[in-house]
Amino acid sequence: MLWLLGTFTLANFVFSPLWVFFPLLVKFNLAADWTARGLTIESALATLSTINSLGGITGGVLISAWGGLKRRRVYMVLGGIMAVGGLVALIGLSESFLLVGIFSFLTAFVLPITNAHSQAIWQSITPRELQGRVFAVRRVIAQCAGPVSTALAGFLGGAFNPGTVLAVMNLVLVIFMIFQFFNPIFLKVEDKAYLEALAAKAQLAEAAAGTL
Repeated sequence: MLWLLGTFTLANFVFSPLWVFFPLLVKFNLAADWTARGLTIESALATLSTINSLGGITGGVLISAWGGLKRRRVYMVLGGIMAVGGLVALIGLSESFLLVGIFSFLTAFVLPITNAHSQAIWQSITPRELQGRVFAVRRVIAQCAGPVSTALAGFLGGAFNPGTVLAVMNLVLVIFMIFQFFNPIFLKVEDKAYLEALAAKAQLAEAAAGTL
């Protein structure tokens, strides 16, 4: 569970600068394209924001109707974060208004599906009587990365090209996620037999320590 929490904390840290950099990317990286299409900076940004929102709605409706995977949900979490990281990296590097629109739609489409599978894992593993406290701590830890990376994004965006910063950060995340596919501890997060064996081992260790 710590691996799952740490992975989402890192993902939040990497994804948050996108919302700081996005207007800059539209204004500078995409200027030639949206100008040729007869758009203004306001209409270009509004169009891409609308496309992004439609992606989120579509992904939310799909996961609500589908219900998600019932087994091996951790693979959907890993794959989803890796996909979003790759898409955000492409957004940072692209100079095509059309492609950024497609990448923005797909990014928002994948996020609710990924988050739903993560939430399902947490709810299936955490005892009901502990869910309120566990989820509160989990949310604080995972979400605190956003303000930190947003502040850092302002510094990095002034020192370097925002698109390059976004691409590098997200490519590092993609590489990290690839390694997680080979992390046996992370992949057993839904293996209740394995988790119960760990709990039993911990209880035996505590009992042994109490008798010393």
